[in-house]
Amino acid sequence: MNENTLDKIASIFPNRLSVELDLNPYMTEEVKHRVKPANEYQDELITLLIGEDLSQKGTPLPWNALTGKFEFRQHELTLWAGYKGHGKSALLSQALNACMIRGESVFIISPEFRPAKVLERLLYQRLKTRAPDREELLEWMGWIKKLLWLYDVQASLKPNDVIALCRYAAKELGVKHILIDSLMKCGMAPDDYAAQKNFIDKVQNVAHTHPLHIHLVAHARKATNDETPPKLHDVKGASDLVDMAENVLCVWRNKPKEKERSVGMSNKLQDEPDALLIVEAQRNSEGWIGTTPLYYDPETMLFYERGNKPERSEYVKF
Repeated sequence: MNENTLDKIASIFPNRLSVELDLNPYMTEEVKHRVKPANEYQDELITLLIGEDLSQKGTPLPWNALTGKFEFRQHELTLWAGYKGHGKSALLSQALNACMIRGESVFIISPEFRPAKVLERLLYQRLKTRAPDREELLEWMGWIKKLLWLYDVQASLKPNDVIALCRYAAKELGVKHILIDSLMKCGMAPDDYAAQKNFIDKVQNVAHTHPLHIHLVAHARKATNDETPPKLHDVKGASDLVDMAENVLCVWRNKPKEKERSVGMSNKLQDEPDALLIVEAQRNSEGWIGTTPLYYDPETMLFYERGNKPERSEYVKF
């Protein structure tokens, strides 16, 4: 799909929020001080321990290996980390597509990518093809306009603007997921750890006070090379980022395997996965920590588990 077509698609997409949006009413945080006796939480505790509390159960990710081990729960913040160019945004796009298929609405703040490019990737992943016909495209646009909003500004933002946007999306749009892609575009110096701590605290407060999940993308610190997966404290920025977030996920792309393939070396690494999704921290639920190996299909831009390569369907039902 060429750039002109992509720009035309983005231009007709109705859910675009621009700098013309008045964020002043959302610049200050509403804090309600409450003191309650413990017994007022009885029903909530019973539901949490015995019943089906959907906010604790959460939204599953689109990979079977994580079923029952990791989910996107309401009132939480997930930090997505990884080296530059290792597929964080693509993998996150697939995860949010799975959320929208379940009817959960999404708001994306992504100064790094034009709305057209964000929509393009979501489209390919949803239809499992890079060559959709006109009817499929129009049906997809009709479906996604009920579920997706985009902030249409490709420039570094101010921290308070991002926080206000999150409050706006939570209160006015009622979304279930907010993506901030990425931390380095939120107007803070890489070594301004105090500002980063203040930012993550306020963003997290939006998640804590609304029934939604916030996703924040961060880069890993530059290492000698990126041929080994990053770990929890390799996340670039203040240590408070990983300490405060409920969940930390690391995404790693198997560059040694790609290098071997590109230079025609012996296929020693051919059976290795193309990428790893690593749950480095999970504060709630059972606290499972572990690694999920994934493979990548360039045609659909989808990550998949061994034996589950995505296939093009004749018709996608919206």
